Order: sequence, then structure tokens, then C-alpha cells
Amino acid sequence: MSADGSTALSAAAIRITRGNPTAEEVAAVAVLLTARLRLAAEAQAAAGQEESAVVFRLPRRRPPVFAPPGAWAS
Repeated sequence: MSADGSTALSAAAIRITRGNPTAEEVAAVAVLLTARLRLAAEAQAAAGQEESAVVFRLPRRRPPVFAPPGAWAS
């Protein structure tokens, strides 16, 4: 993002095409978009700092030992 914030403003530009929203509704949408853009920028910055991710696999489930007659089986 540039120092003056023009990149953020161009990314947050919206156009209302239908309806007649109040000023409060437009302000609420603007706040949500700004927060979403900030989170995306922080996540992108954190992705560069992240060393590695650890993934733990769950043990495989064994099939049941006994399935009674008429039981559903997949």
C-alpha cells in the first residue's frame, strides 16, 4: 500500500446499483470493507513471516468388528 493510502481507496471503491441505502448503511458497508481489506493485508504480511505449518493427521478409523444384520453399511 502506498503512503497516502490511494491503493486501499481504489481497492475499496464500491458502487451502489440498486436500492436507496441510508448514509448509515453505506458507512457500515465501508467499515466492513475496510476491516476486510486490513485483515487481508495483515494475513498477506504474516504469510511471508510464517516459517512452516505443521499438519497432524488423525489415525485412520478401523471398520466395526461386528455389523448386525440389517445394519446400514457404506
